[in-house]
This record gives sequence, C-alpha cells and structure tokens, in this order.
Amino acid sequence: MKTKSAFSVLEVLIALSILSITLMAVYQSFASSIFVLQSTKTLWKAMAETQKELLRWERSKTPPPVSVSQGSVEEDLGFLDGRWKLDIEDNLPLPGIKVRRVNYEITWMEGEREYRYSSDLYVKAE
Repeated sequence: MKTKSAFSVLEVLIALSILSITLMAVYQSFASSIFVLQSTKTLWKAMAETQKELLRWERSKTPPPVSVSQGSVEEDLGFLDGRWKLDIEDNLPLPGIKVRRVNYEITWMEGEREYRYSSDLYVKAE
C-alpha cells in the first residue's frame, strides 16, 4: 500500500504556532532596540549641547559671574519639553583655593518619564 507524504492539519497548526511565537519575540526585541536607540540619540544630543555650553565658559577670558539662570531648550534640538539650567557658584575645595563651579543641566521628557543630563566645569574664580 502506498502512503501519502503530506502534512497533517495538526502539524501545520503546530508549525504556525511556533513561527508566530518566534516572530513575536523578534518583533518585541526590535521594538525595544528602536526605543533604546532613540533614547541614546537624545542623550548624545544632551551631552553635546551641555559640552558646547561649558566649552564657551572654558574659553572665556573672564570668569563667569556667580548666578543661576534657566530657560527652554530650542525646539530644533529635538527635546520634548526641554529645559536647561545654568548654576554658577564659588567653591573652596581646599583652604585658600577658590574655584568657580559651572553646572549646566538639561532636562527633557520621553513618554511619561523625565530624563536629566548634567555636567560640571571648574574655572579659576578671579
């Protein structure tokens, strides 16, 4: 007697369920990768903007005045609800040594979560 070499309905259903589970896992990891990539891209923008601002004070001939200022980040930088804060204060790390700390901080929203990047620069006080 001759046997048929075809797949049964049960074998096809099992193969399709294994394929769908595998594809869901691949899709989930792909979606997570896109989110991480976007977050990293925004973090790099924040780092670049912060370093650019601190470099301006580092190259300045005169020390920055002690102050606190804040504002909104420009829209074209790509920060959702982005804010910046510049905090300049005098520090005495050792007796008789006076330095000025320049802190620049950027805060932005991604989804419902708030992110923050901050960097410091120390310059001669006067």
